Order: sequence, then C-alpha cells, then structure tokens
Amino acid sequence: MKRYALITTIIFVLVSCSSFSTDETDENIVDSVNEESVNEVTTTTVASPSQTIPEYQFDIDKMSPLTGKYISQEQWLLRPRRVISFKIDNNINARPQSGLEMADLVYEVLVEGGMTRFLALFLDSSSDYLGPIRSARPTDPTLVKPFSSTLVVSGATEGLIPSIRELGVNVLEEQNSPTMFRIASRNAPHNLYADTELVRNIIDSKGYIFLQPGPPPIFEFGYDQSNWYIDGSKITIKYSDQTTVIWKLDGTIYNRFVIDSYSNSDDPEAHNWISQDGFTSGIFTTETIVVIQGVQYRDEATTLPSILTVGLGPVYVFNNGQMLEGTWRRSDIDDPFELYDTYGEPIIIPPGKQWIHVLPLEGSITVSN
Repeated sequence: MKRYALITTIIFVLVSCSSFSTDETDENIVDSVNEESVNEVTTTTVASPSQTIPEYQFDIDKMSPLTGKYISQEQWLLRPRRVISFKIDNNINARPQSGLEMADLVYEVLVEGGMTRFLALFLDSSSDYLGPIRSARPTDPTLVKPFSSTLVVSGATEGLIPSIRELGVNVLEEQNSPTMFRIASRNAPHNLYADTELVRNIIDSKGYIFLQPGPPPIFEFGYDQSNWYIDGSKITIKYSDQTTVIWKLDGTIYNRFVIDSYSNSDDPEAHNWISQDGFTSGIFTTETIVVIQGVQYRDEATTLPSILTVGLGPVYVFNNGQMLEGTWRRSDIDDPFELYDTYGEPIIIPPGKQWIHVLPLEGSITVSN
C-alpha cells in the first residue's frame, strides 16, 4: 500500500470578462501550505472477484452520469454497466483519430514534450473502431477513479501499471486483450485500435468490480445558467509552446482547431476524425468546455509530467457562447470534481458532451471574438 502526500497550491486570478491568462501565475502562488492543502490519498490493492449483479429496474428519471442527458429505456435496461476509459494518441501520425468523436466524455491531458493525449470515456456510447490507443500516464488513474473505470492502454513506462493498480484502478493492456488489433496502414506505435464493446466483454469476463448501480455524476447538471455571462465565440487554450487548442463556436456547438509543433503554419488547423472505411470524416466538436487548472509536477517514479488533480484550483466553463469562472475542489481521487463560482455557489453544467482540459497552471486561456 502506498500513500501519496499531495501538496496543493492555490492560484486564483480574477480577470476581465473578455480575456484572461495564467502566464504569470507563479507570482501568485501562496507560499504557505496549511492543513487543507495537504491531502493524504490512501491507496488500496485492486480486487477482481466475480460479483453478483443485482436486479436493476428502468427509471425514467435517470440520466447519464457522464453527460447529464436522459438516456433511453433501451440504454437503461443495459444497466448496470461499467465506464471504460481509453487512452488515445494525439501525435501527428495518429491523426485523424477514429472513434474519439463517439465518446461520452473526453479528457485532454498534458504529456511529455508539451503535447497532449486524450482519455475517452464510454458508458452509453460505443465505437467499433477506436484509436489509436496509446500508453498510460500518471495523471490518468486520478481522473477515472471516481467512475470505477477500467483504464484501457497499449502499455506504460516500466513500473507505472503496478502503481495504477495500487490506486485501485483496473488496467487492461494490449498484451492481455486479444480484441485489440493493429492496422497495417499506419506505423507502430500509432496503429492500435479496438472495438469498445468487445473490450467491454473482455473486462466483464475478468469480473472486475465496478460501482453499481452506476458512478456518481461527474458534475452537477442542470439548465440554470442565469449567473453565466456572454463572452467571445473563440476560446484559445495554450498548454505549452508546443500545443495550443482553439475552440470556435458554430451555433451552439464548438469546433476544434489546433496549432502545435506538427503544424505547418501559425494558422489553426481543423482537428478531424475519420471512419474506418475512410469515407466519412468530420471535425471534433463538443457542447461544453471545462478547463481545470492544476499544479504540474514530475511523477517521482517515472519522471513523466503530471497534473495535480486533488485539492483546489481555477476552473473555467464555456457553453453556447457563455462562460463562468470559479474554483474546482476535490479532497480525494475517489471523488468527482466539485465546481464553484466566484460567489461560492455550485456551478451547474448544462447536459451534453463535455471536453475537459486538464491544464497546467503555467498554461493560459484567452477568450475573443
């Protein structure tokens, strides 16, 4: 059993209603650390016994814990059903990705070289062609633990998989999943794909325990956005000098563009997905953007860049041309993020697809038209 002392740093920058940045946040770091900013995370060894599934009745009032949307009776009758999280590549050789557009929820997380990768969470949705799937990173288990989710990866740096399992997160690697497959049209390591439902069957056969009847909602969902304010239609999120993500509002949907070290120019390039047969493609979209900022650190065992996701820090939420800023709070990796506005009131997230950016404090967010 390991215990991790997580020292959180509080940074909260009040900004004007049109744009903001965290480029100079180091000067605002609170020097002292009080009892609230040190959280002991107790880890447990993962258990994988078979579990008796209780009878589960359809409830018309139930909604998806990942999107906040009401789900159909057909979907609800599939309950209990586990959340599965896939680590998805974002290298230029992995683009356009496939199946990521079908995920119920997407996390975007910093990795080495100032680049990013994705965590695609599936509960009510599915994809028969998802990838490319890549290796785990230290921040991943801290994001999927609240959902009792199995993490599906190609592998990981030596020693990381046992550490993830010690946190109580089940991991399925390529070598243990005959349902994952590599395609000949792309070079390794950017060519590992899977059918999410075949992977689900493998995980179910292993008898991993998961939350029943289901995980808690990732956020507090609802339609009360009376305290939100109208802002610009273009959101620029800079992870590093190597990676900038731009979301542009189109009606009520945000379209994704990127400028990174793979780009041929300084102009944003549309970030697209493609179907397995290559005949269908489109730009990645989302309905709500959540930016959670945390302290960046080097994981002690692997030296890989990681983001602290326990404690508190700035949060920015965007939906339909409106935004709200505030603070995220979280006492343990078992808990969902709690979001509060600048008055200390809970932030209510509109139901729909969420794209969550886990951004280092050194990153920046700019809003414009």
